[in-house]
Amino acid sequence: MKYDDFNEMIRNKLSEICGKEFSVSVYEALKNNSVVHKGISIMQNENRVAPTIYMDEFYTDYCDGRDIDDIVNEILRIYSENRIGPAFDTESFRDFEWVKDRIFFKLVNARKNAELLQGIPSFTSLDLAMVFGVYMGSYKDSFSSVLIKNEHLEMWHADADDIKACAVKNTPRLLPSAIWTMKDLLDQMGVSTGDIPDSLPMYILSNKDRVNGAGAMFYDGILRKFAGNLGCDLYILPSSVHELILVPISDALSPDHLLEMIEDVNDTQVALEDILSYSLYEYSRDRDEVGVAYPARMGLAAC
Repeated sequence: MKYDDFNEMIRNKLSEICGKEFSVSVYEALKNNSVVHKGISIMQNENRVAPTIYMDEFYTDYCDGRDIDDIVNEILRIYSENRIGPAFDTESFRDFEWVKDRIFFKLVNARKNAELLQGIPSFTSLDLAMVFGVYMGSYKDSFSSVLIKNEHLEMWHADADDIKACAVKNTPRLLPSAIWTMKDLLDQMGVSTGDIPDSLPMYILSNKDRVNGAGAMFYDGILRKFAGNLGCDLYILPSSVHELILVPISDALSPDHLLEMIEDVNDTQVALEDILSYSLYEYSRDRDEVGVAYPARMGLAAC
């Protein structure tokens, strides 16, 4: 059975179970790095917001022999657990005075999101784009948010500069930065650290939720303070949109080796929609700024 046929069959089964009080539809979402996901949206008629349950893994399970009724029951369970998430106050969302203290920024790859960037406010820096969301509150060890689109600016009578000013002010407060040693972070995750060489100190920069935390490198003073404590400039490896790896620059380090690390991690460990960049960045204490130390090698698809 083809993917689209599978989604339509699931939609029909859910519609039969949920009844006339609910609207069930197949939803297509353009995600980060031009990744398109199809999902099922189940909306109670009096509500204007509903969770979307993406179908990729369910289709894989079905192709591997999983019973269709079992899949439908799990989708209903996921819907039941998530429909009671943070309340979405649609009236307040229309009021810029309510929204402005909740606006934050995150980083995505500029080239791989060219289509998405046409419809949203953004600012380009390095080979990245700063995009914006409205923080809707913490939920289940993460947070929910709404991506800000151009039509939102019209509704709020605001422009992109207004949004950026709010985001630069709010993001360090809403999503405070955190830095861990690689060893400490892996220990927290229960991963063996025996293969990490002591000769290559590595640190992880993200936010407290470790969700869309790469933007923390643009928090005012965060890299200046950290590099000052170490007494050296920093290489910055884009581990994903969620976190960065900081490595003190030394004569013993080979940039080619670090570029190979970036390529290997992106190609084998990171989901396509979570890739940030294949470039190697550096932070200079003298200039107090981040720059591209070595751009992505020619021919790499991501950037």
